[in-house]
Amino acid sequence: IGDYEGSLDRFEQRFAKFCADNKDKVDVHECTTKLEKAGVTSFRFVAAPAFRTYCVGTGLQGISVDYALPKNHGEEPILPPTNQPVKRLRYSHFACNVVHEDLAYEQGVDTHEAKMELKGIVDHDCKGKLPAEHGHGTEYKAPKETQKRWQKNGPT
Repeated sequence: IGDYEGSLDRFEQRFAKFCADNKDKVDVHECTTKLEKAGVTSFRFVAAPAFRTYCVGTGLQGISVDYALPKNHGEEPILPPTNQPVKRLRYSHFACNVVHEDLAYEQGVDTHEAKMELKGIVDHDCKGKLPAEHGHGTEYKAPKETQKRWQKNGPT
């Protein structure tokens, strides 16, 4: 966690209050060694390829998405009974509203349709944004305001 004009102090106060308010629900471990710090830093970069390896090894189809949720919405988006993955892995950066989610489906499931259904749930039911970090113009149609900004910055 970085410190920007006193933000670390504000964060530590909020975090202490959160831990006190949720005493029986929160375990805190401070990484003190270089090895622990490196392990936490590399988790995201290990989780994604491990998920892909799991899917290949078990014969499942995997999709990965990044979405942003509003500050007051931390629960996972609820998928309908017709769109239930075999496995669901959610992870994010500490104190960040962007969620990285990997979903594994049986063969025969239309994973593009499942992804678009999740997008609708995140965008409409959760009032979030999918994609959050990347994918506009490649996997997803960019919103009109994003397209206009791109055209203004580089019309070609």
